[in-house]
Amino acid sequence: MNSATLFKKKTYRGLSVRGCRHSSGSPKSQRLLSHYLRRLTVCGTVFFGILLASSAVFAQSELDKAPKPQETKPADKKAATETPSRTITDAERQALRREDQSEEEAAILPYINNFFATTRLGPEDVISVDVFDQPSYSRSNLIVPPHGRISYPLIGQLMIAGRTTEDLEKEITAKLAEYIREPKVSVQIVQVHSLKYMVIGDVTTPGIYEMTRRMTVTEALAKAGYITRFADLSKVSVLRMQKDGGTMTLPVNMKEVERGKAQDIYITPGDTVVVPGNKLKTVDKVMSLVTLSYWMRVIVR
Repeated sequence: MNSATLFKKKTYRGLSVRGCRHSSGSPKSQRLLSHYLRRLTVCGTVFFGILLASSAVFAQSELDKAPKPQETKPADKKAATETPSRTITDAERQALRREDQSEEEAAILPYINNFFATTRLGPEDVISVDVFDQPSYSRSNLIVPPHGRISYPLIGQLMIAGRTTEDLEKEITAKLAEYIREPKVSVQIVQVHSLKYMVIGDVTTPGIYEMTRRMTVTEALAKAGYITRFADLSKVSVLRMQKDGGTMTLPVNMKEVERGKAQDIYITPGDTVVVPGNKLKTVDKVMSLVTLSYWMRVIVR
């Protein structure tokens, strides 16, 4: 065997040995890799355990929301299986389509309840003042400024914030009577922007909304996009300002309202509707903290 052949074999063997050592790695790196794999396995087990627990809580809440099936009486089953023995005439069909008294009363109720008995003017509201047969002293589209005062011809500064249109008509009529014989004044509200309420908590779009009419808590939540999956409908509350500067809390169980077992309440301008979170939100927070702490430890090491 010549020297060239011996050199090639040694070189080949040396490369193969070095390659094997490089591919296998040092014992320290193997222990570190196995350590991280065990950590990852434990964190994965904890993550899936929390996920299963949150899924069980969410499923239980959905089952509580679902209406219970009503049992059908034997008489009702028999009536359902029976087929009509004759066809309905046009007169009978027309009679069946007519609304009964309860439907007519229910249709009238929204028009009775959904308006304010008195509306007081505030900043950003728009009014029009019309003096009959006196266009020079009439004003249209007057915007109430933040300080609540406007400048009116022959009268000067006029405070209108916090007052009703009837009060303004009487004052303007009395002051214009010094310059105009028997003035006939009419004050009308063009737009209302000062009546507002607020919705906060676990709703789709929390924020401040305008009230163009009286609204219930259900309507206020619907205008805010209704609740998220983290909301607790049984603990909704309304915060209402009092004359002494304090706040009164009105609890509203919206779960019972949705089931027809409780009465919905009307909100007033300035109210705040609060929707708290449920147990699923707490589980989600814990799961986020566990995941964050794990990745922080990995980054630090």
